[in-house]
Amino acid sequence: MPKILKPARMVRCTGCGLCELTASRIAKGKLSYSDSFVQIRKTSSGQPFFKAVIDYGQKTEFPEVRDICPEDCYEIE
Repeated sequence: MPKILKPARMVRCTGCGLCELTASRIAKGKLSYSDSFVQIRKTSSGQPFFKAVIDYGQKTEFPEVRDICPEDCYEIE
């Protein structure tokens, strides 16, 4: 069974963007929010919470993204 990066605890997310930059570095070899396969978005206007939109593409396990998050928002299942 494949292991998959899941945004399990997004209520902790502060929107720092470290996961987006790490994902971009993994996929494209550069630091870019727009080229990242992880995108952090506000859940809705006026709400303090964020959601992660992940484009899994070819690979599903990204321990680098899980490990870089200071709030421990991700897990690999």
